Amino acid sequence: MALSEQEQRALEEIERALYAEDPRFAQRARKGAQESTFSLNIRSVALILLGLCAMIGGISLAQFSLWFVALSIVGFLIMFAGGLLAFRGGGSMASGRKTLAKAGGAARMSKAKSPGGFGDRMEESFRRRFER
Repeated sequence: MALSEQEQRALEEIERALYAEDPRFAQRARKGAQESTFSLNIRSVALILLGLCAMIGGISLAQFSLWFVALSIVGFLIMFAGGLLAFRGGGSMASGRKTLAKAGGAARMSKAKSPGGFGDRMEESFRRRFER
């Protein structure tokens, strides 16, 4: 859906304000938007299939012993880990957590600023623009 000229100007103004407020965060956000968020590699596929087999096997063998229910739960967790690996882009999970922690810390720091911070200024400029 195409944006109107007024919406494009508002978006450009928001981008400029974001670059002025926190240029490193804006650069990371731009870089992150260009990267793929889903990467199906052999490790993630193998984990998903292994987890699926363990889960189905545990469910089908649960009639013999309740310990097989634990096998199905472990299978689900393995399958879930494979899905997380696929969505993290195949990188190490520790580095992904560090990146998320840094981005979250930057967001928390900007929220902790004075009440007349970036968000309030943008809201005020938005209201002024549409009250005309």
